[in-house]
Amino acid sequence: MKKKSVATGYTIPAVKIVHLASAIQNNGHHLARKKVTAGFDGFIDAIIKIIKKKQPKKISLFTTIKEFGNYIIEKEGTSFSLEVEEHNKKLGGNMPIMANALGQMGISVNCIGALGYPHPHPIFKNLSQNCTLFSFADPGTATAYEFKDGKIMLAQMGELNTTGWEKIKELIGTDTLTRHYKESDLVCFLNWSEIDASTDIWKGLLKDVLPTYSDRSEKQIAFFDLSDCSKRSRESIAEALELIQEFGKYMKVVLGLNKNEARIIYQSLYNKKSKKDLFATGKKIFEKLTIEILVLHSAGEAMAFTNNEQVKVDSFFTSEPKMSTGAGDNFNAGFCTGQLLELDLESSVMLANAVSGCYIRKGISPPLPDIIHFLKNLPASN
Repeated sequence: MKKKSVATGYTIPAVKIVHLASAIQNNGHHLARKKVTAGFDGFIDAIIKIIKKKQPKKISLFTTIKEFGNYIIEKEGTSFSLEVEEHNKKLGGNMPIMANALGQMGISVNCIGALGYPHPHPIFKNLSQNCTLFSFADPGTATAYEFKDGKIMLAQMGELNTTGWEKIKELIGTDTLTRHYKESDLVCFLNWSEIDASTDIWKGLLKDVLPTYSDRSEKQIAFFDLSDCSKRSRESIAEALELIQEFGKYMKVVLGLNKNEARIIYQSLYNKKSKKDLFATGKKIFEKLTIEILVLHSAGEAMAFTNNEQVKVDSFFTSEPKMSTGAGDNFNAGFCTGQLLELDLESSVMLANAVSGCYIRKGISPPLPDIIHFLKNLPASN
């Protein structure tokens, strides 16, 4: 018997899903001893749906980005207005969402970001109780226009664009930062693209923190998520990739990219458009970078590359997502959790898909029992 994703033609053997569920059930308690330090953003997200037509007792929404885009193009040369519905206001940003997902699975997380200053914004009280907050600025704001096939994020960065490494050291303290980074099993560097000061923060860590504990007997896992770097120059992307590889001298570097980000990185590395096939694109990106693991994901599939192994598995797709904003961050949390549990590469990708799959169906980051239940109750193919 095989489990089948309705999004693609690939199948996942049921025995692998059963094995993963058992591994989480038997070893998940080890996560309570794991520590993570993550940074550096923080947002308040408004989740918005755009109304297409409105009739008495009936509202129809724009369901796809293409449908909405075509509507806008048709209005070229005119002015028009649209009504929107705010479905939710929630904590946002790659770091808070990923940290919350990790915390929900029982992991202790130090959250270094723009969470409100001098006191955290009340919305971040909704983070997992396993999250400890270290804030250096007020959060940015983001409006997420959600569709069934994706989302459009419009962000205002506020203090995030001007708060660099020196200010973070001043407000949080070098000793505190060094201690938490040194004690962590996993460190996460998230949302490089949206924060103008990201490169400065990374350079500060490489200069002031990492050399102080280079005597660790075992390398930490360092997870990097560049986020959508469409607005960044090729030169700045190249510098970020060089710095990521510099971190590899101290850490086991994992780079995570979604489909859009993979295309941008490929074009930056090769100065030409990426392959249509995401797996082929990922393979070429990995060949260019000196890192331990490259992880790619899209709505329908996910894959990972190391020097010794390449895997590709189906996503647990649904055509009716309750929440898509944050799905990638939950995917990343799932993959990193798999690595902390020392799962093999394929199982780590499957766990990433399961965490993301739970999240988009329920709109909240799942605890381990919910993930196990999700895996055990996947419908079998005919």
